[in-house]
Amino acid sequence: MTGNYPQGFTSSLFRLDGKVALITGGRGDLAEAIGSTLADLGCNVAFASRHEEECREIASSIAARHGCKAIGLRCDIADEDSVAEAVSGVIAVLGGLDILVNNAGASWWGLPQDIPASGWRKVIDVNLTGTFLASRCAARHMIANGGGSIINIASVGAFLSYRPEDGQVVPYTTSKAAIVHLTSDLAAQWADHNIRVNAIAPGSIETGMTETLTEEIQAKLRNNILLRRFGRPDEIAGAIALLASGAGSFMTGQTILVDGGQALA
Repeated sequence: MTGNYPQGFTSSLFRLDGKVALITGGRGDLAEAIGSTLADLGCNVAFASRHEEECREIASSIAARHGCKAIGLRCDIADEDSVAEAVSGVIAVLGGLDILVNNAGASWWGLPQDIPASGWRKVIDVNLTGTFLASRCAARHMIANGGGSIINIASVGAFLSYRPEDGQVVPYTTSKAAIVHLTSDLAAQWADHNIRVNAIAPGSIETGMTETLTEEIQAKLRNNILLRRFGRPDEIAGAIALLASGAGSFMTGQTILVDGGQALA
């Protein structure tokens, strides 16, 4: 084995030069952290959500900082035709699709006995069905072009159940638990096509949905994290880089918890 590990071989594993990535749920701090990570490794990136202008703004900023190609697109992740159009748009403009990050998410707060069917459907349609639709469209291209990497953004909530005073998010946690299983199922189905499917389950991050919680609930959450703090959006960067690149070439069907020990506390 001597000589197979030249200086710099580790850093080269993470390079994504010439690759193309699509990030759904492509607005906000977490999307920007994901896109910046991929762009910093040489990837061209597309951001897609219903808020096209915000996606374009993030794309423009990242293109300027990293010297990559970056675009923003409109996409309703729960709409089959909209998803197909977005994926086709990425391939047409950026020349392919090697990496998909399913980051779109929705939640609904309320006691389960009070949640309307419309609220339940909204969360399942965005979080679970949307993840499947985007993965299916991306996989069709990846199958025809030798493979790729799909990364689903799950949640530590997939592994937790909350009392009413700590969280009333049954549709959200149920959908995220389903994403964990969908990840392993798709990995098994597409392994022969060289498509790796993995998930990242972030803990409570100091942005997005965490910010909508009351101060009291936020304090309880922090107390139940081994590191006694919320995570930062940039702290997902390492897991994204690993799963998107050759550094994670022998990983599929896995869910990586990036939660500061929240699932253990």
